[in-house]
Amino acid sequence: MGRGKVEMRRIENKISRQVTFAKRRNGLLKKAYELSLLCDAEVALIIFSGRGRLFEFSSSSCSIPGSSPIFIEPRVEILGVACSDCRGVRDDK
Repeated sequence: MGRGKVEMRRIENKISRQVTFAKRRNGLLKKAYELSLLCDAEVALIIFSGRGRLFEFSSSSCSIPGSSPIFIEPRVEILGVACSDCRGVRDDK
């Protein structure tokens, strides 16, 4: 049995909206990483939260103007994979 269809409209409950944002953001970051790995493509992804926080992913060492590339440790929780050569994931607070 499949999942039900989600109506595309703003989620009014603040907590539910934040949880949905976090899950979908992580899903997008994972898909961007997978696309770059499987297809040898150059991928860049920029996400701004409702509060203005920046989340970015870059498949190479290229950087986005006005930001500094961030090299992360081998344990990549946001992508859900172990990767020793992942670059460009940034979570500004």
